[in-house]
Amino acid sequence: MNLKIVRTNDGSDTIYNKALDESYHSLHGSIKESEHVYINAGLDRVVNNKKNKSVSILEIGLGTGLNVLLTINYAKQKNMKIFYHAIEPFPLENSILKKLNFSRKIKEFDIKIFEKIHNSKSQTVTKLSNNFKFKRSINRLEEISLKKEKYDLIFFDAFAPSKQPDIWDKKNFSNIKYAMRREGVIVTYSSTKRLKRILKNLKFKIEILAGPMGKKEMTRATK
Repeated sequence: MNLKIVRTNDGSDTIYNKALDESYHSLHGSIKESEHVYINAGLDRVVNNKKNKSVSILEIGLGTGLNVLLTINYAKQKNMKIFYHAIEPFPLENSILKKLNFSRKIKEFDIKIFEKIHNSKSQTVTKLSNNFKFKRSINRLEEISLKKEKYDLIFFDAFAPSKQPDIWDKKNFSNIKYAMRREGVIVTYSSTKRLKRILKNLKFKIEILAGPMGKKEMTRATK
């Protein structure tokens, strides 16, 4: 079996992909990494700069669904409306998802919502709560048309550029930029020279921020 559950340093689980020799989250702490990169540096930044409490999010790499769960909790605290579109061409099987310890590590974890995240029909909008609409696309990023949506925030959480370089190419970021609102934000754990060069060529404003534990830097880019 190519996938196995691994306990990270903050006590939360992640999944290790043997074929890629890569884990879905940082082994220094899966929840801490997601909170640092996507919630604190991304969602909180966008919310504080918006006049209304409605945010549209695109995630590249749904994986375990951790970022969705943390976003749901944030939205509840802030009384916000969220539209969340997650792209994941290789969804995880329920047999491994149900073994993750998120129910013990994530505040207000709801197993029914977790199951909806991972079992919702592809390309169909699902209501996870009164203020939270979710769409899952079981497709490669290159196969998705993003012309109908305008996103405030991009969670770029694909496997590392060294493992899956194609998804980090200029064409993908160009298509994402087209689908972003003005002043929209991309956040990612990666800070490679190639990534920064691509974002610079696409006229993004780039910020290199302190990374989560175990990683020196991360990237935030604004359209």
